[in-house]
Amino acid sequence: MPAFLQSFIEAEEERSRRIEQLRKEVREYAEEEAGSSITEQILLFLADEMVERLSEIDYELRKKFESYITPLIKQKYLYRYTGTFDRIRQSYIRVRMKTPAGQRECEWKYKNEILFVPYHSEQTIVKSVETVRCRSNMVWNFKAAASEKMKRQIFTVLEYILEHYEVSQLREYKLTGLQFFYEFCIREQITDIHLMELKQETLFQSYLEQKVEKEQRRKRLRTIVETARKVIFVQADEIRWDAAVWYLDRFHIAKERRNQSDSIERISFQEVLYPKNRWLLQEYMKYEIGIGELALSTVYERFRTIRNFLQEIDEHQIDVTECDAGLIDTYLKNLQNGSMGAKTFNTNVTAIQFFMKFLEVKGYIKKVPFYASYYWEKEIPVHHNRSVEEDVYMEIIQNLSQFPEHLRMMFLHLWCVGLRVSEVCTLKGDAYDIQNGDCWIKVYQVKMKNYKRVPIPITLYRLMQVYLKKHQRGKEAYIFQNRKGGAFSKSTFMGQMKKYCSQIGIQNGEYIFKSHDYRHTVATNFYEHGVSIQSIRDYLGHTFEEMTMQYIDYMPRKIAKQNDTYFEKEGNSLLACMQKGEQNE
Repeated sequence: MPAFLQSFIEAEEERSRRIEQLRKEVREYAEEEAGSSITEQILLFLADEMVERLSEIDYELRKKFESYITPLIKQKYLYRYTGTFDRIRQSYIRVRMKTPAGQRECEWKYKNEILFVPYHSEQTIVKSVETVRCRSNMVWNFKAAASEKMKRQIFTVLEYILEHYEVSQLREYKLTGLQFFYEFCIREQITDIHLMELKQETLFQSYLEQKVEKEQRRKRLRTIVETARKVIFVQADEIRWDAAVWYLDRFHIAKERRNQSDSIERISFQEVLYPKNRWLLQEYMKYEIGIGELALSTVYERFRTIRNFLQEIDEHQIDVTECDAGLIDTYLKNLQNGSMGAKTFNTNVTAIQFFMKFLEVKGYIKKVPFYASYYWEKEIPVHHNRSVEEDVYMEIIQNLSQFPEHLRMMFLHLWCVGLRVSEVCTLKGDAYDIQNGDCWIKVYQVKMKNYKRVPIPITLYRLMQVYLKKHQRGKEAYIFQNRKGGAFSKSTFMGQMKKYCSQIGIQNGEYIFKSHDYRHTVATNFYEHGVSIQSIRDYLGHTFEEMTMQYIDYMPRKIAKQNDTYFEKEGNSLLACMQKGEQNE
């Protein structure tokens, strides 16, 4: 027998062996696909590609099969063939994942190859992409010549999106945005997403303008940068203290330090361009967040002050450790010449002093180069009448039925009890109780970091019992919740109240709702009805009476009223006083 014929026969026998082996595996792992003409054609293709096991099927083989079969069939049948190909691979993964060895083999994890989402090892994800598997955002080329660190970061974000976003248009935006972002990072040779600068984010926006025509779609896609930053920061094995943006969910900050109704989610160092200044600010914030006990809102305000100061230093191209008294003097005098009030200015001076003192203690500078007390301004309390007029709040109450239920209940806590809006937003199911016929509310004061317990009207108590039962709020659950079950956002509450006041036409649509004004209203009404300053202080939850005095409006009106009462008494009239004076002469 000629050698070439012998070689041909052996090759055919080997091909037949591979086909039979593949048929056996299809019967074992994907029985529902066995025997069909489409499956047989797939097996012939795989055998010709020298494939012996279903475990060898990957996205690149799938693409070869698609190219192979396209000229042989009508276009409308293409999806049937590729769909069968995918189901064979998916069935194999599903069965193999039931054993420890199979899990090690088929587990979806980062690999330096092309990953295809429909071949994921998690079946809920596989089912969720069944109708969109042909989209480009299902294919992820991790063979690309790019930073290994960056590619792993992109994979982490991809996994997060697949696991945490249900099948929806939002998931599509996130996946497509991530794919554009990945392409951008490759093009710009970004090696670490943690260290991305503002100018690079601006370049990404320009990149999207080239790729996406519609502005609305571009706007949604570019949010992926924030998503990616947060995911990789929060999920990193160790805290990346050098990251340009920190996300506070990564830190175990005591709940007493956080205002759940107005939570600070991120701290950005991107605005500080000089590397050493940024690093020193990051070192300082490690201390404030990790060791300090101040409320997070106070820490953040101090941070912003220092960041603004360092941005000014950046313009002089020097690091802050070389900053002298003259430069600080110029900066602070420029602040004084602005419209900043004395209290705010003093807070700025103190923040810079704390930062400089930190640098001194850590040995970065020998001595704080300025005396804060030299710059402090005298704070003169200015009282502003902020009480809501009776005709205004009565108009709201008369139209309260037109507001959504949660806004009605939240407003009553402002009007009846004078709570801070943050306190209303963070009320929990165990806030109310009744003892001996008296109704009480327990409130956590975010600003003061403690609880207070004050009496409330019985009508409010009864209304809230109905609300709690209707919405099934547990003792530890927030009464007024956001979509995720967390505390209602105070900015959302304010926005909704303003919207409905405008729609309903409160004060002809000219009334601007301000939640804190009702705190003034309650304090003023108490005072006008003879309640002592000390009692009002305790009711509002203040530490000092001086603060309480700032909440009492129309004090001149009360003084005038007391004058009228005095002179109405016999013997106290102005004429009687004058006559007494003449007799004494």
